[in-house]
Amino acid sequence: MKLAIASYHAPRAEGSAAGRQLWALGEALQELGHSVTALCWQPAEPADLPTWATWRPIPAGRALPVRARALGRPRSDPRRLAWDPPSDAVLLCDEPFGFAAADGRPMATGVHYSVALDVQAQGRWSPRAVQDLRAERFAVRRASHVITESERVRDAVGRGVVVPATVPLPPRVVDPVESPVVGLLADWSWAPNRAAAARLISAWPLVRAQVPTAQLLLGGRGACPVGTLDGVRWLGELPYAADLLSQAAVLAFPCPPTSGPKMKTLDALAHGVPVVTSAAGAEGVHPNDGLLVSDDLVQTLVQVLNDPAGRAERARAARSAMQDHHAPRQAAQARVDALGGATTP
Repeated sequence: MKLAIASYHAPRAEGSAAGRQLWALGEALQELGHSVTALCWQPAEPADLPTWATWRPIPAGRALPVRARALGRPRSDPRRLAWDPPSDAVLLCDEPFGFAAADGRPMATGVHYSVALDVQAQGRWSPRAVQDLRAERFAVRRASHVITESERVRDAVGRGVVVPATVPLPPRVVDPVESPVVGLLADWSWAPNRAAAARLISAWPLVRAQVPTAQLLLGGRGACPVGTLDGVRWLGELPYAADLLSQAAVLAFPCPPTSGPKMKTLDALAHGVPVVTSAAGAEGVHPNDGLLVSDDLVQTLVQVLNDPAGRAERARAARSAMQDHHAPRQAAQARVDALGGATTP
């Protein structure tokens, strides 16, 4: 298959969550013998793009015409990229907000999350969310194919084929951590991540009451989501997820009910680190013994932290599930299968 992908996010092995998944998929598609090109347009020029991807910023436009177009057709700016993919390629927009890049050609779209479900989880609408929802609905209605990564998202948007989410798999798991260390790595500018941190911090004194030596490591982009608290250490922004995961016995992510697979969950499992999370934090992830879904965060964490031998078994189950169900090659092949009947001009 010859595939041309449009994406706001740059495909990079260490970048945004969407960009890391796109990099893994693009590399796997090539390993499977498919032809891949991609155009991305995030504002800052990315470094270390793969050879199959190019970056082009959206040309600036006059404010009033741009706003007027947005009222009639939200998120139509990618049309100004003048994208010219190969005429015999199957076109795929990585997410609905770049659907205009095809400028009328038949195109499939990925839907990583449901705008309506995420707004519901955060409890408020905004002008931006309204425009995102309109753009999502437009793309889903008109796309040749819709690809989602969870049944919940598929049901919310009304159509689609469910395929596995993926992340770049590290060559080996991190060494097991025997000490009772909990970790959470996130982009703290995203409100649901801050909400998850607030839940974890609220539960932390109760965890420490039963596991006095427990430590909590927090890291990621943005400001620290907590002040001074016993047993909590802030690592700041880290270049690699493994920089935190290699120090954690378990990842704790009490995720609010946002939609779509969470890359931090997949990352931890890929590195052989068990995960304690909510149903939303496990969405789209194949069930396995390394993934503990619980409404009782405190008792589940206490149980896992007090069981180093059990954690080692869970670590092996986590890595095995990622290799068997979420490895880039399996995820890439699932997308090829889903797009097998996509039309080309």
